[in-house]
Amino acid sequence: MDLTRGHRQAWLLTAAVIGLTAATAALLPSSSTADPGFRAFSDASPWNVPAAAKGPIDAGNPFAGQFAGQRGWTMKLSGTPDNPTYASPIFFAQPGDPAASVDVTIPDWAPQGSIRWDGQPVPVPAGVKPAPGSDGHLTVVSADRRTAWEFWRCTKAGTSGYTTAIIVQFDLTGPGYSDNMGDTSARGSGAPLISTTLRAEEALNGIPHALGITVPHVGSKPIFPPMTHTDGEGPDNGIQYGMLFVLRPDYPVPANASPGVRNVIVALKTYGAYVIDQGADLEMDADSTHPELWQRAGLNETSFGITASDFRLVHAGPVPFVKQPARRRAPKRALVLGAASRSVWAGGKVRLRGKAKQAPPGARVRIQVRTKGHWRRLRRKPVEADGTFGTNPRLGRYARASRSGSHGRLHLENVRLRHGIRVLKFRATVKGLGHSNVVRVRVRR
Repeated sequence: MDLTRGHRQAWLLTAAVIGLTAATAALLPSSSTADPGFRAFSDASPWNVPAAAKGPIDAGNPFAGQFAGQRGWTMKLSGTPDNPTYASPIFFAQPGDPAASVDVTIPDWAPQGSIRWDGQPVPVPAGVKPAPGSDGHLTVVSADRRTAWEFWRCTKAGTSGYTTAIIVQFDLTGPGYSDNMGDTSARGSGAPLISTTLRAEEALNGIPHALGITVPHVGSKPIFPPMTHTDGEGPDNGIQYGMLFVLRPDYPVPANASPGVRNVIVALKTYGAYVIDQGADLEMDADSTHPELWQRAGLNETSFGITASDFRLVHAGPVPFVKQPARRRAPKRALVLGAASRSVWAGGKVRLRGKAKQAPPGARVRIQVRTKGHWRRLRRKPVEADGTFGTNPRLGRYARASRSGSHGRLHLENVRLRHGIRVLKFRATVKGLGHSNVVRVRVRR
């Protein structure tokens, strides 16, 4: 190509800009396609009914002093791309997306009502990733838009599987709350993330449902429905999960307001916001995906000048309770494993016990331990006549250095464990029955 010096410099500059743009795009996390026309739950859901249809509205806010940690604090938007630590990212699956299993680390906290996860694999949309903060929030919506899986303290998401403390499953054609008082969700109130989180496409195009707000403290009496649980310890006459507030009707829309600010103000006047979580101060959660839409909506953490005194309490009457159809539960495992203790010292024994239901005569169970990314056989034991089995492997430590550098490393029987291992993972397998649940035992040091 024959270029003059000036043309050559311009061509090189253009190529550099294109290359920089491509490199930047490669570093940004991808996300599933936004869905501007989507609204979760039925039209009769408390999330989707205008506040004025729920009951009389106070002329003031009797709980204004409990909304924020300091007087004059304005409502913040937590979770936009400029402040993603405690975001609530929402990913919409597309037809043909893969699905992956879910490893639940705190199964004892699983809800027991209609929002209980059915145990089936969850879709893996493009770019799916939980929020980086300690809450680890994540929502995945099915390709047919009928189901939402919501995660709390999710630490892994991808085609190799999800790892999370809690997973719940909402029927997006239902009322938007569990039928079981006491059920928690990805929030301490039992509220769904999908409706209580502001999405960028809604901020840009309009918000057709109630939102959620976080306050520093709540009491111990949630309003059911739509809330089913509380982690609050405040006074009974204080602010509670499930209280509904709207923005005062004469709250002015700034002349230079961005589309996002205008749409949030309209939504807060029309549908209001439920108290759904506890946090540092008066905040509203946001979905951190689609930074280009957030930029067009003109919203960031400090976009609003709304204070606690700008809200009005809605005396919402009882919400009609909707009995939801029972959902098929995951089948019970034919092979179950447990541990007598959740922790073990080096030199101690790990006491594993299990049961193989309908095990064939003469069946033998393989006890496996996970190390270095693989399941390794630890022991092979017979299944007793009543279906039970057990083993007591000792956790040892190599006393002397070897050529392999194993000095100080832990081992179970003849299986060398990964250096620095903190949690032992065990499972059992029987031919024809598959494998058991995974049992975790913490290594004490």
